[in-house]
Amino acid sequence: MHPGVLAGVSVWRLLVAGCALYGVGNATGWSENFEALSQLASLLAGIVYLGLLAYPLFTGGRRHEPQSAWLRGATTVLLLLVAGAFFGLMGGDPGYLPFEHIVTPLLVLVDWCVVGRSQAATRWWHPLTWIAFPLAYLVYYLAADLSMYGFLDPGDDAFAGMIAMLLVSVVAVGYLLYGIGKLGGAVRRANAPAGPASHGGPPLR
Repeated sequence: MHPGVLAGVSVWRLLVAGCALYGVGNATGWSENFEALSQLASLLAGIVYLGLLAYPLFTGGRRHEPQSAWLRGATTVLLLLVAGAFFGLMGGDPGYLPFEHIVTPLLVLVDWCVVGRSQAATRWWHPLTWIAFPLAYLVYYLAADLSMYGFLDPGDDAFAGMIAMLLVSVVAVGYLLYGIGKLGGAVRRANAPAGPASHGGPPLR
């Protein structure tokens, strides 16, 4: 990988990680209020993007991300769920914890659409498995009896329908990301210079 490209991607992913962790700190002071999905999702994003930042150290700078985009996709879906639920179901105020609800979700979406390359190799079934993090939070939410979200009240007759709607929405968003990844890969292949490196798709750099 060209050193300039590696440096640019590294700075970008440091920015994503920094915004995610700043959002967590702003909401929790690093001492409380870690129960909400928005805080846990931003914390996960910060860890994932710090891992991506460090990844080139393990490849000698030849690659800036793993060949599989599963973790990036699952993280992106989770952050978009946070934003969608906050604004669509909770009538959220854009000025309330904007890094968690706006900035970080947008940054991970841009990373998926523009910065990364491995999303072009996403398997068709990956979006079905990207519900793993939302499901894990749901289990935690019910086991801990948190009851912090009005639309997630197990005693409500509409609870099962709400869960089904959220899971279907997560899968639908996942397939939208899948399509974006495949389209981006096709565009890069079409614009790649002729030569051995362009055969069979672009190298994942």
